Amino acid sequence: MPGRIQLKPIFDAETHEQHARDGRYFMESDYLAGVSYGFYLPCDSVQIASRKSYAVRDANGGLYAIRDIQTDEYLSPHDNEDDPDNVRVMAVTADLYSLAEKANMNAVPEKPTVEIMANDQCILIDQAIFNFAVTETQNLPEPSPTSTQEVPPPSLRITVAALLEAATSERKNHTQTSLIESILERNKGIRGLSESSLQKHFSDSNAELTRLRKTAKI
Repeated sequence: MPGRIQLKPIFDAETHEQHARDGRYFMESDYLAGVSYGFYLPCDSVQIASRKSYAVRDANGGLYAIRDIQTDEYLSPHDNEDDPDNVRVMAVTADLYSLAEKANMNAVPEKPTVEIMANDQCILIDQAIFNFAVTETQNLPEPSPTSTQEVPPPSLRITVAALLEAATSERKNHTQTSLIESILERNKGIRGLSESSLQKHFSDSNAELTRLRKTAKI
């Protein structure tokens, strides 16, 4: 059950305002403001102790970071890159259909329209909570029209590197199970490598290769 922390600027008001014009918020924790069971993406983000963290807003523009009660760490966009097994998504059904439609288009996607959504997953607080401030212009990165190459997630790159190392080791006849065991043995403690993530990457890769082979024979 994540908690929610009220934030305050670490700089003086003038410096904070200068950064805020560019959508940058350098904050520190103030007090525990309530409980959050989830939040919608995209949402705002802040810098807390040199770490980029998710943030939600109240009706007056106040910033709140989401902190995991079990680990006492602020939830960050980088968490999903480090360990895909920890991804938890709260989605609106209509958005899923919209994403599926865009995923099947070859054209470069248009700049996304940001929808300000009230969050009913935040409780024990007097004010309504939103994914962005209702009175500010959101600063989302514009899609690059010149870049269409798919960038694999960090965990997949780690998997490929570890797989190559294990496959070219002293053992020549590996099974998928023995490869996973070898990878985990050689890379203990590396985030992004787990038995479940390796099985998923292998399964997805095998399915895609099978599909492409069938297409190539047509």
